[in-house]
Amino acid sequence: MTKKLTLIFLFASQISFAQNKPQPTQFDKFVNKPGIEWAAYASDTVNFTSAGLNNLLLKRISKSEIKASKPVESRTAGADKIIYCPLDSIDQAFYGDHIDIMMDSTGTQYFMKREVPEKDSSNFKRTEVTQILYIEKGKLKSYIPFITPTLPVYMSTGKYIGERFYFTSCFNYTYNSKPRNKSKLIFLTQTKKMISLATTQNDQLKEMYGQNLVEAIWPHVLKNKIDVFAIKDNWKLKREELDISIAVNEPILVPIYDSAGNVISYVVTSKPVDMNRFTDVQLVQDWYYDHKRNKIYSNIKELILLLKKDDKEMAPVLRLVFR
Repeated sequence: MTKKLTLIFLFASQISFAQNKPQPTQFDKFVNKPGIEWAAYASDTVNFTSAGLNNLLLKRISKSEIKASKPVESRTAGADKIIYCPLDSIDQAFYGDHIDIMMDSTGTQYFMKREVPEKDSSNFKRTEVTQILYIEKGKLKSYIPFITPTLPVYMSTGKYIGERFYFTSCFNYTYNSKPRNKSKLIFLTQTKKMISLATTQNDQLKEMYGQNLVEAIWPHVLKNKIDVFAIKDNWKLKREELDISIAVNEPILVPIYDSAGNVISYVVTSKPVDMNRFTDVQLVQDWYYDHKRNKIYSNIKELILLLKKDDKEMAPVLRLVFR
């Protein structure tokens, strides 16, 4: 599933996710560890429709099987003060008190509480996934601190007017937590997210020497810690082949002569890869739900590097596969 940017409308009764100044929280303090070379937030809206994750979580919350809170915003003080609450409190925050002032036959006023509206379970699909990408020991990894499903909102006429963050759940307080039994994980979906290297710097938590994601991962590519394939023919490249024909359409062959002036072989000229030519990456991930521990895990399958070739538009050139 190729990801596209999804607009979510936030209503006045909720905190806007764009108005708060980012600050360190309990979920991202791990980036200060010396082994973390690079880290950045890479949150996104994902549709876990095939597994029906949002409805599954709602059902489990209603049965008190898992913990949840009112919507939490990453990188704010609220992320340091997680307060679990029952579904009734979540619904009250979402729908309001839903109390009407009524009047009986004698003219006496009284209050009547309306029932919570029935959820639109068929369209309860979008989930705001808070994700931190980081490089540790030469590998790009993913950490999902929590997720926040969004619920469709309709006017009294039935007209759809947008989405609101409903609740937050699947809290994971350990950045390097691993599932105990991978065979029992529920597969959710695969996503292919385009990331602009220019914009990710705004979400970076840690960097060295001003490096972006590709610049930070490249030394490990040169050390053969990551498998690299050429997009054009899916050929696995050796280190000495990395610079060849990445930035040109055809390789330049230089003849090698013997002492008699005869051509005995050819070599392909190459220049070091100019990191500035890499403009975007495509992150391919498989997503899983740990039903027992109520956590979300992501397996990064590969990272596709897009490069601007000459005066042409950017094109995918390399595929990095993490062992």
